[in-house]
Amino acid sequence: MNLNPRTGSFVLGFKNLTFIAESKNPFIKKEKKSILKEISGEFRGNELTAIIGFSGSGKSTLLNCLSGFYQDNISGTITYNDNIISTRKIKEVSSYFMQEQILHTFLSVNELMNFAVNVKLRQKLTNKEKEILIEEILDKLNIKDRLNILVGNLSGGERKRFQIAIELVGDPKILFFDEPTTNLDIVASTQCIKYLKDITKEGRTIIITIHQPSAIMLNLFDHIYALNDGYCVFQGTNKNLIRFLKELELPCPSTYNSTDFLMEVANNEYGNHSNLLVEKTQNGLNMDYRNKCTTTNSIDIFQKTTEFTDYSATYFRQVYCLAVRFYLTVIRNKSLLYMRFGVHILIAIFLGAIYHKVGNDGAYALDNYHLIIVSITFVFYTSYHTQYVTFPLEFPIVKREHFNRWYSVTAYHSSLIISDAPILFLSVTIFVAMVYILTGQILELNRFLIFLGFFLTFSYAAQALSIMFTSLLDAQHALLIAPYLLVPFFAMSTVGLFARDTIPIFRPFFELNFFNMGIKGAVNSIFGFNRTRLECDDIYCHFNDPKKILRDFECDIDVMHAFYTLLTYFVVCHAVSFVFISYRLKYKH
Repeated sequence: MNLNPRTGSFVLGFKNLTFIAESKNPFIKKEKKSILKEISGEFRGNELTAIIGFSGSGKSTLLNCLSGFYQDNISGTITYNDNIISTRKIKEVSSYFMQEQILHTFLSVNELMNFAVNVKLRQKLTNKEKEILIEEILDKLNIKDRLNILVGNLSGGERKRFQIAIELVGDPKILFFDEPTTNLDIVASTQCIKYLKDITKEGRTIIITIHQPSAIMLNLFDHIYALNDGYCVFQGTNKNLIRFLKELELPCPSTYNSTDFLMEVANNEYGNHSNLLVEKTQNGLNMDYRNKCTTTNSIDIFQKTTEFTDYSATYFRQVYCLAVRFYLTVIRNKSLLYMRFGVHILIAIFLGAIYHKVGNDGAYALDNYHLIIVSITFVFYTSYHTQYVTFPLEFPIVKREHFNRWYSVTAYHSSLIISDAPILFLSVTIFVAMVYILTGQILELNRFLIFLGFFLTFSYAAQALSIMFTSLLDAQHALLIAPYLLVPFFAMSTVGLFARDTIPIFRPFFELNFFNMGIKGAVNSIFGFNRTRLECDDIYCHFNDPKKILRDFECDIDVMHAFYTLLTYFVVCHAVSFVFISYRLKYKH
């Protein structure tokens, strides 16, 4: 990776750019609104550009259109050195910093930088080369001494600089920032802008949106692009802005911040002048108030990317790096990890106490059947909520990293499936083993392994269901669905109603109910496989014959059918979740 200053320059331009927003909600009437209105302009290489304007003026929308974050409802042309170019091509050499930058707070600066190096660089580096590269980038942003500090312990300013450092690993030529100074005080904000200014000296172009820049910040920007109500009202330098206003006979008061005064004029606080500003700047076409371009040799920032694929790392490398990052996050988040295992152990002890030694006693066979139902229900909720808790919190990170071409949807989805599998396996195995022993179930290894196998398969199916809903809905709605979701599953199982007692049209749903198959599979593993009569000290034990239990509760089924039903749920739910995640990452911006 070359971090040395580049020679030469380029121009990223746009002409008659229009963006129309429309409601995607199918339940309300579609309303269209023009956010950008045939604006034009150009952003030059080696310059720090600020896009300013009131909230709702179109700042972030312009950034989203140029970066490729928005793909639909855009008209106009985007050019590179006067040649029309697609936003897909721009994405190859750029990085986009979204307004809400969320990071893995349980990982250190060094760990996340290593992750970025492993997934963003094509060439394989030795550990020493990685160390040199990481230290070089962090040193440029003055956070080298924070190398082994957890990200959650960084200050606001340090975290912003670290976010920049992560993306510099990929050596982007263009960087888009949406409100990089949000939640920073004036000192930290100015410091952040100064670091961005230094980065432009390496031959990069940085384009940021900013709400209210201070006078000190304005002097750091090479180019100011002002928007108001979707129109360009100024394009040029801060120094030339004063001249621009004087020519309109609207001199900026000496006590005013020049951009604040410009925005007040654009808002018609001194008369109806907004249209005058748009006409004067020709909606972005007027370049008279810009710095003169002194660089004569133009460079092609795309010349080295023609042979590149979409992602630098291979699929397996991406999956491995994502899985390692997940495990480190889980290990560091000890409270959540202890809670997961602790709940399984405590509930196992509780069930072992109230269902003590019901496993081999015919007088308590019905209680044993209820134990299996309670255990299956518990495993459903714990498995469902594992990804419900983590996936929505992680999704904004995934959204940013995928857009910046760190890894593919396929790699992320694969890591999502395998990452939590060992922890779910251990927690469910501990729970099942404790319940099995404490409740006095028959001590046969094959029978226990089948019993455990059904619980594990059921837990993975329940987790897949959770991923499917959380990939489609937000966290709150996914949480609300869980208890309601269990009602139809309960109703169409041996818990609520037997298939023989319902009308024929509903009977196939009993066979397709994964909750029902989980119960029947577990019951079969305890009472099936030619189990001998249960011990019974009472005069009459109605269920001392295991076959009677299987028959009366409709559990005398082919266990492989139950297993395949659970496996089908697992596959189908993950396939659907893959489609939902792909949609949210690629289209639902």
